[in-house]
Amino acid sequence: MHFRSLALAAISLPVFATATAHAETPDAAPADSIIVTAQLREQDPIDVPMALSVVGNEQMDRMGLYEFDALSRFVPGFDVQNQSPNNPGFVMRGIASDSGTASNEPRVSVYQDGVSISKSRGSYVELFDIERVEIAKGPQSTLYGRGALIGAVNIIQNKAQLDNIEAAGRVSYGNYNSWLTEGMVNAPIGEGMAIRLAGRIRKRDGYTENLLGGADFNSADTKAVRGSFHGEKGDLSFDLIGNYQKDTPNGTGFKSIAYNPTDPATGAVIGDRSRNSGAALAAADGFEGGKGLGLDRQVWGVTGIARLKLNDQFNLTSTTAFRRFDALEIFDADGISLPMLTAAEDARGRQFSQEFRLTYDRGPITAFLGGSYFWENGTQRVPTQFDERATLARLAGALNGGGAIPGRAATDPVPAAL
Repeated sequence: MHFRSLALAAISLPVFATATAHAETPDAAPADSIIVTAQLREQDPIDVPMALSVVGNEQMDRMGLYEFDALSRFVPGFDVQNQSPNNPGFVMRGIASDSGTASNEPRVSVYQDGVSISKSRGSYVELFDIERVEIAKGPQSTLYGRGALIGAVNIIQNKAQLDNIEAAGRVSYGNYNSWLTEGMVNAPIGEGMAIRLAGRIRKRDGYTENLLGGADFNSADTKAVRGSFHGEKGDLSFDLIGNYQKDTPNGTGFKSIAYNPTDPATGAVIGDRSRNSGAALAAADGFEGGKGLGLDRQVWGVTGIARLKLNDQFNLTSTTAFRRFDALEIFDADGISLPMLTAAEDARGRQFSQEFRLTYDRGPITAFLGGSYFWENGTQRVPTQFDERATLARLAGALNGGGAIPGRAATDPVPAAL
């Protein structure tokens, strides 16, 4: 996808910060350096004893990395396959983690501000107003839990900043009528308090033509918003972050490579089996209450992070989070115009987590002691509907009518009525 930037504005009173490290930058660090927390403490990336890649917000803006799959192209050993926001695949060093089963333990953990969002159906989130993304390759179970057997991804979002009034916006346009708009505003609201609001709308027409009419397949339609609050008093600081995202793209184009697209009413061939041809897909009548192909997905969560400086050596951090996702995706699983097989996935997840971490840092010795609680309730429903007539014809190799229409190619399904 190619984007042209139509507008980019940034206002800061008294200063607009462009550095990738903001409040988490130690006093001794250069202003333009990146500080990472891959080991649950602030470090320079060169001091982290693991294979770690870090992409900061400045690099993401400069290279137009608006999505996970685009970001992964610039990180060696890391790939994100985005079939749809409901079905991503995180691949680390050639090993994939893409199962959507509710009981499945992911092998690549995804974290957002220190909170696990690893379940496949809720892990693909928009990357906007981001401070940095850390990708740790190799086993990380000690730091990120048993799910990080292959690696971990940690998304650090920008928090509300004290003493700065900031505003920024972007509008982009690209092929397939693709457009993106996003904005951010940050403002102090009193002594030691600030709020920040950011949002994004991203849309794109489908790139697989719908030969039966209607919206094309493999489109994008995403809306996301984030609000955050930051407060400080003495040695205590607190961040409250709320995220909400809704995805409603058209259906995914699962196209058959064995049968040509045909009109289900007339049997006329309306496409070919090449990857550049369109698809003739439709949900079966009455499936899931008459819903059409496509995805309806909502993801939201609230995170509270409190930090207390006990003395010069000890710091206590508490992270509390609740998260929920609901996603219903309906697709034509057989890839032909006849309603032979229509399927859906109704995935839901709820999770609550609480973590306490006591950190010690003095001279050459650093250590931490922590405890965590994680509760999750996930369900998955997979309704499937067969048209017995079309299924029987397929098993008998007679989707072309079995000789009812003389000379009809075996690759051309007959009208549904026949």
